[in-house]
Amino acid sequence: MPKPRVQILVCTNERPPGADKPSCAQRGAVEVYRRFQDQVKALGLREEVMVVRTGCLKHCSRGTTCTIWPHNLWYKRVTPADVDEILEKSVVGEGQVVERLLMPDIPWE
Repeated sequence: MPKPRVQILVCTNERPPGADKPSCAQRGAVEVYRRFQDQVKALGLREEVMVVRTGCLKHCSRGTTCTIWPHNLWYKRVTPADVDEILEKSVVGEGQVVERLLMPDIPWE
């Protein structure tokens, strides 16, 4: 794979039941990650878009958290149903924002 034009980071951090903070894995993050992978492939973008599972992205209360680089877009409460719109606007659309998913400017957790 050549150097990617875009990286999609998906928090898939998992905490044990009863932990003080929630985690993205408990909110379907692995399914979000898989949907991104499947759709990137279906759109023929595998040579320019890298989808990466990450540990905690420090916005636990608003997970599943995803970021789109190099556009520095941070999205909250992402579900598999949101993936197509994110890809269309923020990846194919070169950094257009999906306003309803945009992470507010809050302190890191």
